Amino acid sequence: MPAAVRVVVPLPVDQTYTYLVPDDLQEEARVGCRVLVPFGPRRLTGMIVGAAEPAVEGVTLRPILDVLDETPSFTGEMLRLTRWIADYYVCGWGEVIKAALPSGIEVESRWVLVRTAASCDGWTGPPAARAVLRYLEVHGGEASLDALRQAGLDARLALARRLERDGLVRVEARLARPKVRVRREKHVRFAPAFRTPAARADLGALLRGAKQVAVVEALEALVRAGKREPRRAEVLARAGASAATLNGLVKKGILEVVEREVIRSPLDAPAPEEVPPPAYTLHPSQQTALDRIHEAVAAGRFETFLLHGVTGSGKTEVYIAALKAVVARGKTGIILVPEIALTPQTVRRFRAHFGDRIAVLHSRMSPGERYDAWRHLRSGRFSIVIGPRSAVLAPVSNLGLIVVDEEHEPSYKQFDPAPRYHARDVAVMRAYMNDAVCVLGSATPAVESYMNARWGKYTLLSMPERVPVPGHAAAPLPVVHIVDLALEHKKHRLDGVLSEPLRRAIRTRLDRNEQVILLQNRRGYAPVIACRSCGWAPMCPDCSVSMTYHKDKRLLRCHYCGRTRRLPPRCPKCEAEDLARLGAGTQRVEEELAACFPEARILRMDLDTTGRKNAHHELLERFRKGKAEVLLGTQMVAKGLDFPRVTLVGVVDADVGMLLPDFRAEERTFQLLTQVAGRAGRAGLRGEVILQTRNPDRPVLRYAVAHDYEGFVAAILPERELLGYPPFGRIVGVEFRGPQEAEVRQYAGRWTAALRGQVGEALDVLGPEAAFIGRVKRQYRFHTIIKVPRGFKTETLQRVLRHTGIRAGAPPGGSRVAIDVDAVGLF
Repeated sequence: MPAAVRVVVPLPVDQTYTYLVPDDLQEEARVGCRVLVPFGPRRLTGMIVGAAEPAVEGVTLRPILDVLDETPSFTGEMLRLTRWIADYYVCGWGEVIKAALPSGIEVESRWVLVRTAASCDGWTGPPAARAVLRYLEVHGGEASLDALRQAGLDARLALARRLERDGLVRVEARLARPKVRVRREKHVRFAPAFRTPAARADLGALLRGAKQVAVVEALEALVRAGKREPRRAEVLARAGASAATLNGLVKKGILEVVEREVIRSPLDAPAPEEVPPPAYTLHPSQQTALDRIHEAVAAGRFETFLLHGVTGSGKTEVYIAALKAVVARGKTGIILVPEIALTPQTVRRFRAHFGDRIAVLHSRMSPGERYDAWRHLRSGRFSIVIGPRSAVLAPVSNLGLIVVDEEHEPSYKQFDPAPRYHARDVAVMRAYMNDAVCVLGSATPAVESYMNARWGKYTLLSMPERVPVPGHAAAPLPVVHIVDLALEHKKHRLDGVLSEPLRRAIRTRLDRNEQVILLQNRRGYAPVIACRSCGWAPMCPDCSVSMTYHKDKRLLRCHYCGRTRRLPPRCPKCEAEDLARLGAGTQRVEEELAACFPEARILRMDLDTTGRKNAHHELLERFRKGKAEVLLGTQMVAKGLDFPRVTLVGVVDADVGMLLPDFRAEERTFQLLTQVAGRAGRAGLRGEVILQTRNPDRPVLRYAVAHDYEGFVAAILPERELLGYPPFGRIVGVEFRGPQEAEVRQYAGRWTAALRGQVGEALDVLGPEAAFIGRVKRQYRFHTIIKVPRGFKTETLQRVLRHTGIRAGAPPGGSRVAIDVDAVGLF
């Protein structure tokens, strides 16, 4: 009887499926290999996760259609890790495996709707179905369900089947081949008989025509320049010849054309500067921390270290030294950074020490670049990977060290789609599974991490002082001043967003040829447009939020769904020509800076200016090289950047985010302000920070001014403990969303009631309530919050959450449920 295997498919289901392995695929079908399998009427890319018992009598198993991998995509370690993620975060194992694989390599069928010749005159169908038919008519008569969904239409398969029953469309399952594959280029070399200069000297008699001579001379010149096998295109361009000429030389046995794999890498363009690392002696606090890490590395034991060091305390040097010890033992390392913007700077510093052993993984890379980096990490060509949260799932073997820099950052938490994992916590578990070391670094650790260190789960390493850098003494922490905007309005009749003290401070830095970083954590020009006569405001028709004005294109844009529209010249409600532009985004601050300091060169760094590939790198390089005096941006300018000439940091509006209905709002505000303040005065020049606020008496600002992390934590812990919030408990958020408000509300109530029926008083279940933003992308949203006390078993929680979904039944058509274990946002 043929062997049977268990296969996981990339769907939100908590089970494996058993398939037969045909005789001709017995050798290829190994655990960890991707396979093409039939799944209902479709074909999907699954993964073999283990052997299965042969089918019982009377049960017919379907066979695997194809094995897609020559070598397994996943090791046993990656299968164990992804299984743990699926269990802990209550999602499908296949969803985690899909997230860990590079996009574009899957082979699967997709549903396509094809318009028939049947007329719909007199057909009485729902409006959603009519919208689908109109879309098909405009777009060539066919479209996939995915394309219809992206267009914002109700693209449920049930709706498509109804149209098919009525004879208006055909529903087809079409196989989509991989979107990425290995890239190869043709190279040219001399045939073996002509690889010596002496042999090539006799070529003249064999060559016909000037073009053949030019090709041989071009190749000869490139070989002398050190290119043994130059690209065919390069040879032809240099010779001014055609491919037919070269092919003629190949037929004569003079030249050979060979294919070579091309490794697509973001490190090639733009190429990082190769700067030799300076001689550097570690500060005593750095050395103490490194010694503790070295001890664990040498012993080959799992340990998690919380490296709590103030900004400028030299955490990166500790990371590099620890990684050197790991690589010297033949092991690999993962370096996580919270922002793509930090990746080029981090890569440059690490490449100065580790050269070409480093790979990069992040979402701004092309699919081909990600695929090549993933393959060569899997093969062992690269031993170090640097990137944001998804890099924690990189296919490295023999892991020795994981570093999570700025571990407090919420960007390490995946929100949508599943798996909704936290890269910091996955890093700790992956280190545990590999007897490796995990280092969590931050000047403002997450309260949960700090208490884990206090309670002994992590080892706390403190670096409370800034350290000297080559050529400079240790810089003191910057002086922080608070500017009360309410008083500024009264005293100076403030006109604009920059207060008089901040303007003076900027002028002083410009006169000294120093640099300035300004933080305004809102993009666009004006967050709110309102009619002064009637109060009308432009609301997004698909989301329950107002649209933000972007002045450069005179557009209103929704920052949740991306919808845009033109700014009307007058109020569409009362016809008044008095539309006020309230609040300030980065564009408005940039405009005011240009007006106040016309000689200053300003760089703006936000989501609107960093959409291009390599845009982060180009902007930061310009600032680093002194081609701009002011760097203005959203929160991406607040983290990890190190520019020695920055002596002033200004926070245009310190209140942004502080008053959100989230128990973590003040913690995030403290972290953001402390992090951005740390960008000032990192070399030999004294730094200054100016925080503009309308709430100067908020305690969080007082602690930020004093750089007092321990004091801030001590102040917020009593309330957290009283309310059972982390670190004294865990939070699970459950989001219900769908196109019909009543249906979503009703299902949310049924699901939450099923949960309460299982847990009784053991868990505190709040909701369901309408979300803070009740509608996004035409989807109504309701939330249920579950507060899980410390000591409540994780396995019990997982079982309860999965059983609740079964008891509540499937959500209404077009709706879905998203479970977010250890949620970091509750609004």
